[in-house]
Amino acid sequence: MPSISLSTASAVTGLTRRTLWRYIHGGRLKPLEETSQGNKTQLELAEVVALCDAPLGQEDEALVLAADAGDPKAQCELGIWMLELKRPRIARDWFAKAARAGHADAMCYLGRDLLLGDGGIYDQDEGMRWLHQADALKFPLAVALVEALHQPSGRDARRANEERVLRALIDKVERRVLREALEATANPPTV
Repeated sequence: MPSISLSTASAVTGLTRRTLWRYIHGGRLKPLEETSQGNKTQLELAEVVALCDAPLGQEDEALVLAADAGDPKAQCELGIWMLELKRPRIARDWFAKAARAGHADAMCYLGRDLLLGDGGIYDQDEGMRWLHQADALKFPLAVALVEALHQPSGRDARRANEERVLRALIDKVERRVLREALEATANPPTV
């Protein structure tokens, strides 16, 4: 029987850890015996899924299990899913886990989040640090963002804490990099 941690259950259901603990103490949820993951409280995935507003498909469940197990790519994808569900603080936490594991896309998401404060924490220095780390990995979006944020307009927007201008600049760079990637895919170089 697949299981996930209490923290992951909170992210997936949108319920707070405190609420989940109330469910445990009230008998609505039953934690599994301590597992090899140490003292983390583990819950059966099926019980957690039953608490979700919308049913999860097999792919969603596989993503949740992989993210909970520490797969950085899955953690980044779970962060994106949390953004789609309008849970930016939870998304930031998943991006941070994946970024610390070296996932460049997560580094970009985390850097953006910290620069704009979407997940509740505004930290320009830390945001730039994550973008620079992804840039060092030659991740195309990070390369473009770092370049744009070091141009005079980017520096001025950061220095003045102009969130609206900074957001517009980042969005513009992201659209350009995405368009270039799509064009490269549609028109692969001939050999």
